[in-house]
Order: sequence, then C-alpha cells, then structure tokens
Amino acid sequence: MTRAALTLNSRDEAGQMVDRIVETVERLNSIMQRETELIRAAKLKEAGKLVEDKATLAGLYQRELEAVRAAASVIGRLVPERADILRNRLAGLQETLSVNLAVVGPARAVAEDMMRTVADEVSKRDAPSVYGMRGQIAQTAKGPASLALSRRT
Repeated sequence: MTRAALTLNSRDEAGQMVDRIVETVERLNSIMQRETELIRAAKLKEAGKLVEDKATLAGLYQRELEAVRAAASVIGRLVPERADILRNRLAGLQETLSVNLAVVGPARAVAEDMMRTVADEVSKRDAPSVYGMRGQIAQTAKGPASLALSRRT
C-alpha cells in the first residue's frame, strides 16, 4: 500500500481527495474548451492568454491524478459513487483533449509554416550576390535565417 493510500483514514478524506481532482478536471476541461473556441474563432491572442492557466491546471491535475491512482483501491472501497463521477469527468476531459488537439495541432502547424516561410524569404533577401570564377552568380549556403520572437504586446 502506498503512502497516499495509507493517509486516507476515512470516507470523508477519500471523498475530499476525489472532489479535489474532479474540480481540477472540470476547470481544466473548461479552459481547454474555451481555448478550442477561441482558436476556431481565430482569436489566437486571447487563446494565448489561457496557456499559463492551462499549464498550471495540467500540473495540478497530474499531481492529483498520481495521488488518486496510488489510493485507487481505498477510494473504490470507501467512496465508489465518487469514483464513478471521477471516471465520467475523466472521460469528458479525454473527449475535450481530443478536440483541442485536433484544433491546436493544425493551428500550430500553420504558424510554424508561416515562420519557416518568413525565415526563408529573409535569408533569400540577405544572401549576398557575388560572381564565381566563371562569371556566374555563386551559390551561397542555403538555410533559413534565424528569427527571434517576442510575445510582448
């Protein structure tokens, strides 16, 4: 038995542990749904403002999930009805995550492609035009230019 399972001495403690992760899952689900809506509406700047909160909630979710997994048998025995609620919320989070990834993935790919295109154009413009030994324009090493971005508004 793990330390988390050993610390659950009562039905109330087990219920509180499940209630905490259910609340975290609901908050994370909500923020991911909002992010998905904003990206679909092409409101990327607004969606970007959610990243920090989403990362914080994801970290909290991960820690709470580890504790719940460690105490799963005790939770299942002491508060089976809350364990069922948690399973339902986790299934909902999984659905939201799938949709979110389907929307965020292509948006990220488009942004990366745009950055690559800009870098290629900048490197073409900045390439020196020199003549080689036989009078033709010498080929220079090709590669994208280095770019730095600032998220400041």
